[in-house]
Amino acid sequence: MEKICPKCGKTFECRHDLDCGCMEVRLGGKARQYAAEQYPGQCLCVDCLRQIESLHSGMPARE
Repeated sequence: MEKICPKCGKTFECRHDLDCGCMEVRLGGKARQYAAEQYPGQCLCVDCLRQIESLHSGMPARE
């Protein structure tokens, strides 16, 4: 299913299964809480998920 990321506005493919791009990004506790509070019930693109994890883990985002 094609979706629009609420954080950056980019169109991305959301598959809601184990093959979905968001399964690549493991959000830690603080990042997961932030995403849930800022974008409740919404899917974000992989790039934005990586950004959020990077901001909350203190590690640079992977490309």
